[in-house]
Amino acid sequence: MSDGDISRQIAANPDAAPDMAPEIDVRAIRRAVGMTQGEFAAAYQFSVRTVQQWERGAKRPSGPARTLLRAIKADPEGLRRALAAA
Repeated sequence: MSDGDISRQIAANPDAAPDMAPEIDVRAIRRAVGMTQGEFAAAYQFSVRTVQQWERGAKRPSGPARTLLRAIKADPEGLRRALAAA
């Protein structure tokens, strides 16, 4: 996040702390597991629209989605098996 981004967030809402979480490259994670957007969304229980919005930068993953994306990056097969068993 650039200094300009932080300034814009503070100007828009001075009572809220800027979002300083590092970027997550959803497209790179998806491509690393060799899936289409639809396959990725289905396998990891996201909506296709959400994946599309993340990839084009219209929205940023937050909270549990960030955690899930980090887990996918670390062990995509293990997480897929865990979700299928749940």
